[in-house]
Amino acid sequence: MITPIEIKVNLDGDVAGALHRLRCTDTAAAYRDIWFAEPVHPGPTGAPTLLSSRIVIRLRSGDEDDLTVKLRPCLSSQLTGRWAAPFTEPGIGYRIESDWSGERRMLSASAISLRSPGSLRAAVARGVDVTDTLNSAQRQFLVSCTPPGVAVDHLCAMGPVTSARWSGVAVGNLRADIERWTAAGLDLVELSLKVAPRQGDSPVDVHLRALEAQRALEAALRRLGLMIATGDTKTEQVLTALTAARRPG
Repeated sequence: MITPIEIKVNLDGDVAGALHRLRCTDTAAAYRDIWFAEPVHPGPTGAPTLLSSRIVIRLRSGDEDDLTVKLRPCLSSQLTGRWAAPFTEPGIGYRIESDWSGERRMLSASAISLRSPGSLRAAVARGVDVTDTLNSAQRQFLVSCTPPGVAVDHLCAMGPVTSARWSGVAVGNLRADIERWTAAGLDLVELSLKVAPRQGDSPVDVHLRALEAQRALEAALRRLGLMIATGDTKTEQVLTALTAARRPG
């Protein structure tokens, strides 16, 4: 199996100025609210419990709602049985891909279920245990593929994170999706594009094409005078900030 590669670049500096240089201000964004699930009672370290176990549970609500259970980073050896290869069936879409951010290379696996518009926002407003909103396939995914000893229950939704997204923005000779997240005092911008395998590709072909695209994207951003950030992903930054905001006093 040859996995697609998603290239991600986070930006530093003036967010409004960066969006202007990328011409995002010329077009309308798609807006959604995002929540992340973590245990109601944080662990003793104060770090996000599920994130520390390489599990992300994300709820998004807008014109379309979806709930994602993601393992990142994960090992191929974790993905057993039906979870060893991507598939789509009623109620669930499952994908495996490589995430590239700078020099970081991570395998991720995601089980995604679509929901009716506004349904997840309503569930969060009711204060339901996020565990109850997972469908049966997502529960099976967690049981089958997460490390032993990780308790995924009694979860609360942290957020919302306000997301503004622009799709297919021209950056140099490439087209990238651009997303801005604001929450807990953070204002973050990430660009992403995907390199998918073509008919007859070898793993080396996809790797080299992704490497070329990554270099071209970063070079185009530098020509625009934009600063490329290093360090944690936007998900890691937001989850850490939201968890810190829950700590008493």
